[in-house]
Amino acid sequence: MMQAIFIRATAERQPRVQAHQNFVGALLLAAIACCGVAHASGDLSCTIVGASEVAADGSLNPLAGKKNYYENVSGAEFIVQRESGTMMGRYVNNSGFKISVVDRGSANTSYKVLSVRSGGRVQSQYFEVRLQEPGERKPFVLMAAEVLHGYCTL
Repeated sequence: MMQAIFIRATAERQPRVQAHQNFVGALLLAAIACCGVAHASGDLSCTIVGASEVAADGSLNPLAGKKNYYENVSGAEFIVQRESGTMMGRYVNNSGFKISVVDRGSANTSYKVLSVRSGGRVQSQYFEVRLQEPGERKPFVLMAAEVLHGYCTL
């Protein structure tokens, strides 16, 4: 008889235990989502407006006429992880580079990253975002073999 009472009491508690487990699981997922968003909020979301190359006379010329990979880059987006300086996107990526955040930027200074890759051919990228500019869109320039420019948002 005691065993039957225990089994019945356990069966009656089961929906409450399951509801509690579902609530705790949902609470945990909400906490993870909240922290993930808070962590990513410092990242920069950037949009390329144009690309240029340095001409033999030192002037900047817009890329056009099927000269290279970047000619159709306008409108492309990439992300910059501000803490590490890592840049990720179709046209902009510094994976495999030694990345140095030169200046973390502030309301008075620009955010600056220098990326260098050695090997058979040394490559470098200099990225600067003028965080001190008013408004939501902050202008950037990325200099490598070509010059990319546009804006970033926080």
